[in-house]
Amino acid sequence: MPRTTRTRQGPIRVGLIGAGFIGQMRAQALGNMPEMFRLTAVGDAREDLARALAGTRAKSFSDARALADDPDVEAVVLSTPPSSHAELGVPCLRAGKHLLVEKPLAATVRECEELVEGAEGSGVCLATGFTLRQTPAAKLARRLLAEGAIGELDYVRAFHGHKGGKDFGPAWITDRTMTGGGTLMDNGIHMIDLARWFLGDVESFARMSSNHSWKKPGCEDNGFVLMRSRKGHIASVQSSWTEWRGYGWHMEIFGTAGAIRFGFPPLWLTLWRGTAGEKMTARHFPFLVYQVKERLKGWRWSLVEQLVGDLRDWGEAIRAGRPAPASGRDGLEAVRIALCTEFAGTT
Repeated sequence: MPRTTRTRQGPIRVGLIGAGFIGQMRAQALGNMPEMFRLTAVGDAREDLARALAGTRAKSFSDARALADDPDVEAVVLSTPPSSHAELGVPCLRAGKHLLVEKPLAATVRECEELVEGAEGSGVCLATGFTLRQTPAAKLARRLLAEGAIGELDYVRAFHGHKGGKDFGPAWITDRTMTGGGTLMDNGIHMIDLARWFLGDVESFARMSSNHSWKKPGCEDNGFVLMRSRKGHIASVQSSWTEWRGYGWHMEIFGTAGAIRFGFPPLWLTLWRGTAGEKMTARHFPFLVYQVKERLKGWRWSLVEQLVGDLRDWGEAIRAGRPAPASGRDGLEAVRIALCTEFAGTT
């Protein structure tokens, strides 16, 4: 947990490790926030990508580990495959750099613990890039629940899936040695985090999975998780690489006096309210401005908007000397649930 506030004035000087697609999107998001961040260094083993992303305003390194020792870097964004997160991130934390890590926090529970321990030992801010928290629908759902719009929370149901193939993205996504698992560590980790965000602390969980279609070694095609919070609320999460209709995710939050349903694409939310056992009234939130902007500017625009959101949360936490809203411990707990022993009961 961060122990002190940041006293230096001006933008936070950021180093970026990883100059691939998500690193490029992170650089764009950082560039949209000049009042809070300034990109000062880029590290990537692919030297040409590092130089291109750094441009003329930042330094570039072919050895990303050099950012840990760079005095011009106060904070680091780590945008590399999960298997490298602990190896590259722990030295940054030990050097007193604040760190934001793409999801999942790492490829194993022990590596996640190393990152959390490194941050707590140095008193710096460790954040996990759970970008779906930043969508207007998720934020509105969180506010509606807090305001009691659906009464007391009962249970949560969530799904995230795509059809595989080109939707996998980079080849390493289906390599267990790089990611630590299959769909639950890929797209499913977002829904596990969102479920925890609404449930609160999870005290028990169980997982089942199948691997009938893609047959990637050690990588489930479909994963199913049940969680129970300390207050007794339940969440069910399914993550899929065989959603043949194409990419999509949704979440349903049920209360004693209604339900909140939201998802993408396109971004939407419906609020159902009324008396238990009777017909309820529905109010729809289509987020038309968001939809129009995404259609005109492309899906990368909405991704950058989400990246800006979690970077802002991280930056504000650094300045205030407090944990990030999507913290390293949140990342650790999500991985702990995603990698739950097959057919296990409580843990």
